[in-house]
Amino acid sequence: MLKYKEILEILEEVAEKNENNLKMILEKKLNEREKSVFRWLFKEYEDPSKKRWFDPHHIIFSTNFALSLVEEENLDRLIVTAIILHDIGYFAIADKKNWINSNSRIIHMQEGAALASKILYEQGFNSKEIEKVVGMIAVHDNPYIGIPITGSDRLGLRDCDRAWVMHSLSFYKDLSETGRNYENPKELLLDRIVQFYSHEHPFNRSEWKVDLQELKDNGMYIEKPAYEFTKQYTEKQFNERITESNDRGLLSNRELFTKYLEENIINSMEKN
Repeated sequence: MLKYKEILEILEEVAEKNENNLKMILEKKLNEREKSVFRWLFKEYEDPSKKRWFDPHHIIFSTNFALSLVEEENLDRLIVTAIILHDIGYFAIADKKNWINSNSRIIHMQEGAALASKILYEQGFNSKEIEKVVGMIAVHDNPYIGIPITGSDRLGLRDCDRAWVMHSLSFYKDLSETGRNYENPKELLLDRIVQFYSHEHPFNRSEWKVDLQELKDNGMYIEKPAYEFTKQYTEKQFNERITESNDRGLLSNRELFTKYLEENIINSMEKN
C-alpha cells in the first residue's frame, strides 16, 4: 500500500488539478443568487490563510449534494446557500491543523454565522432569509459537541455537510492525515460504519463486525442521516469505499489511484 504521505500528496494534486472544472460544473446548476455567494467565497479562498486545502472541494461537493437533497426531499432551497457559507467561520481559526477540536468547532460556527449575516445582507437577501441561513450555520456542527440538531432545514444542512465524510477525497484524507491511527482503510471504514449506522448496518456482517468496544469508542460520533435520500446516497458511498478496500492493487499504484480518484470525483458531480 502507498504510504499515507504519498496518498495525501495525490489527493491534494488531484483536488487542485480538477477544481476549476468542478466549479464550472456546479455553477451551471446554481441560481443567480447562489452563484454570487459561491463566487464571493472562492474569491476569499484565493487567500490560502482562509482555507484548509480540502475546503473548496468540500463546498463544491456538498453544494452539489444539497441541490439534489432539496429537490428529492422537498426542502427549503436556502439550504444550498447555507452549505456554501457554512464553514466560513474557519477564516477566523489561525491554526487550521486543529480545526477538529471542540473549541474550533464552536468558534467557527459563531464566527461563520456572524460573517454570513453580513455577506447575505450585502448580496440582497431579506431579513427572513438571512435569519434562516444564519440559524442553520450557527448550529451545524452541534452534534460533534454533544448537542442535537432539530428542524427540517437544519437537519438538511447537517446531512449535506456529513455526506462529504464518505466522499473519496474526504475518506482518504482522514485515513492519511497525521495523527490518524489507522493501519489500513478497513479500520477507518469500520469506525465510519458505526458512526453512521451504529450496530445496525446493511453490509456483510461477517466482514464488518461491530462489537461493544467499537460502539464505546465511537459512541459520541454516532449519528444517522436525517433523510432517506441521504441514507441511500451514504450507503452507495460506503459500498464504493468497501470495494476499494478489497482492491489490493488500487492503493499500491500511484498512477492507478490517481486516475481512479480523478474519475471518481468527476462522477460524484453527477445527479446523486
